[in-house]
Amino acid sequence: MASSSRDNGKEAQHPGFESIEDEEHADFSFGPEHEFSPKQGAKASRSASSAAPSVLGKSNEGAREVDLEMQPLTGADEPPQVQVERPKKRLYNVWPSRNKFFCKGTMMTGGETEMGITPNCSVPNLCVWTCILAPCSLYFIWVFPHLWKEGCYTLPLATLAVFVMATGFLLATCCSDPGIIPRREVVIATKTAKQLQEQLGYDLLCMDSVPLDGRGGGGKLPVELTSRGYRWCRTCRIIRPPRSSHCPDCDNCVMRYDHHCPFVNNCVGQRNYHFFFGFVTSVLCLAMMVLPVLFWFLNSENFELAVDGMIHVSSGALQPVFYALIALGALVGIATLLSFVLWVYHVFLIATKRTTKEFRRNLENIAEEPTLCASRGPRLFDPWALVDPRDLIRVDEAPPPVPNNLCVDVWSSCFGDEYS
Repeated sequence: MASSSRDNGKEAQHPGFESIEDEEHADFSFGPEHEFSPKQGAKASRSASSAAPSVLGKSNEGAREVDLEMQPLTGADEPPQVQVERPKKRLYNVWPSRNKFFCKGTMMTGGETEMGITPNCSVPNLCVWTCILAPCSLYFIWVFPHLWKEGCYTLPLATLAVFVMATGFLLATCCSDPGIIPRREVVIATKTAKQLQEQLGYDLLCMDSVPLDGRGGGGKLPVELTSRGYRWCRTCRIIRPPRSSHCPDCDNCVMRYDHHCPFVNNCVGQRNYHFFFGFVTSVLCLAMMVLPVLFWFLNSENFELAVDGMIHVSSGALQPVFYALIALGALVGIATLLSFVLWVYHVFLIATKRTTKEFRRNLENIAEEPTLCASRGPRLFDPWALVDPRDLIRVDEAPPPVPNNLCVDVWSSCFGDEYS
């Protein structure tokens, strides 16, 4: 009775127990203590896994479970990686030699730094401008109005025209391209090798026999070029044509190189030699027109009366000024004599079709072209071209990497990079 009542109580508590037992009778067997058999548990787990839905983070492909959390990210939802282009700059901003560019690359000059107080300025060039502007200022302030009042118009106007010519030729010589041949890095960075080959008539880089970086190119030049006077530049690593040379002051190869003139702070070459000769000629004419008239006016009676009145009013305070004017006049006179000698020398060079370097080193004019009346030729580089600054750095001349800081290395090894 007691057992039947207990069975009835179990059936009352679990009304679906019989159906479950009948349904899973083939797979489950309970012992006296209702224990679960391991064999039957394995079958039950397989049947449950086939019936149950997939667990989050798991993949039931085939009979093998794959953990999706351990799989590499495919990046299906991520945008494709685009290689960022390195920033480029204008060529005149990253010019590899010593030249200086002004007015956004329109004008260029030499990069001399002869004094610390005048960076990027040449002291001889400043002296030339002073010797021109100082006497001409006195002339246009005192002499020009006096001659204009006296009814003499031709001489003042001619002097003004020659002054404009002299300063214009000087400015053009100082701030123009003398005929620079771009070095190897510039040609490769601007991708103008074919264009230069068409302009010069030969391969500037000699890519057929010289490696791309130009190392050891001096012994690999074609015989047909060396026999015609073409030479290898070890600094620029290019083949330069006859009559051209490398300027050590500007650190460039220059077409039909004449000389580097510190008084114009630039090289004198194929593209600015006529500017230079025009400056020497016009400044000599200007000195012959200004100095005699200025000397005559300073010794006239009207000027002496005016000076005596100024000295009397200022109680002798202007005497040092007049002494400085006398010293400046002597300096201008010496400069005039030197300019005359320079003009005669270059007339001789033009007549003999030679440059200053060829005359000094007794070199022959292989090309047999004139010095002054020859063609200027086009500019061989574009200062506004966009280039990557790192393309202008040679691998064998790149600065060494910055050495590691010992304190930073010790700190990073002890505490990690988070606190460094």
